[in-house]
Amino acid sequence: MKPILVSLFRSVFALFLIVSVAACATRPPESDPEALAAYEEANDPYEPFNRAMWKVNSALDTVILQPITWVYRTIVPDPFRQAVTNIYANAKMPLVIVNSLLQGEPGRAGIATKRFLANTVLGIGGIADPATAFGIDNVDEDFGQTLAVWGVGDGPYLVLPIIGPTNPRDTVGFIGDTLSEPVGLGLDIADKKWTKRGWTAGGVIEARDRNWGIIKELMKADDPYAFARSAFRQRRKYEISNGKTEQSQEEEDLFEQDFGDFPQ
Repeated sequence: MKPILVSLFRSVFALFLIVSVAACATRPPESDPEALAAYEEANDPYEPFNRAMWKVNSALDTVILQPITWVYRTIVPDPFRQAVTNIYANAKMPLVIVNSLLQGEPGRAGIATKRFLANTVLGIGGIADPATAFGIDNVDEDFGQTLAVWGVGDGPYLVLPIIGPTNPRDTVGFIGDTLSEPVGLGLDIADKKWTKRGWTAGGVIEARDRNWGIIKELMKADDPYAFARSAFRQRRKYEISNGKTEQSQEEEDLFEQDFGDFPQ
């Protein structure tokens, strides 16, 4: 685990170093209050860098991820693809339970525990989703949300290679969730490197498949980058507040799933 931890933190440090020296978006003058307000609301001082990364991620998606996912969607029947989605959703539920407790939400931790037990036992390891049929609500918490509840600020908007839309706080949260993801952690301990790589790759393809229509609609926007930036920030506020923050229906539909699960 130690080499993985060191490698991840080195990579993130290098990315932030690149961001720190990248050309920043020009801050509007104080004499233009409307433009200044829009600039501060976007919270995107590294916009030139972010747009460049957006193009990189879009190219990676177009050349690699989208074709692979298209093949997956073509040859694998819907019921089997749904079973894969159920398995990955159930596998991360222990993290949801832990983060709910860290946020001081024992009620949500209890709901997540019920879902996990129902789907693991009755759903045969998460292949099926009887919890939903039983009326047990879905709960989704991550370490980025936990840091927010603890008072850590989000910082400026960032688009990082592969990771996609994020911010400094959620990048740290992403590292924490990645290192503690139960299946991956178990495979690391068992020294099953290739199995873990397959599990990780499968998760990326599953997420791309799950969000196939969402990405298609996103790319129809006049400025997909700006729309994704706004929707990402609103969605994170919505998730952190457990649904108490107002959000437009369009943004809610776009980010019904976790947009950070895959490259753009």
